[in-house]
Amino acid sequence: MYEFATLVLRASQVFGAPAHLARVLGREPHHVYRWIAGVERPAPAEQQQLKMRLRAALDGKSSSIPSRRWVDAKQAAGL
Repeated sequence: MYEFATLVLRASQVFGAPAHLARVLGREPHHVYRWIAGVERPAPAEQQQLKMRLRAALDGKSSSIPSRRWVDAKQAAGL
């Protein structure tokens, strides 16, 4: 039970807000909020499908974020 809620919470943090994650999953934001709170869960088959979509979205999001080194940040600031 908690694995799904934790995964949804982590994904919502990566995407910036539960509403953004809801858009990615094609669901209403109130579903995402209720999943995080553990008040409600999707059916087991749908839950497995959502887990796969969440993991794929997290993998895609993490690979699209450019990593910046400290040296790059100093150069960008003109130091």
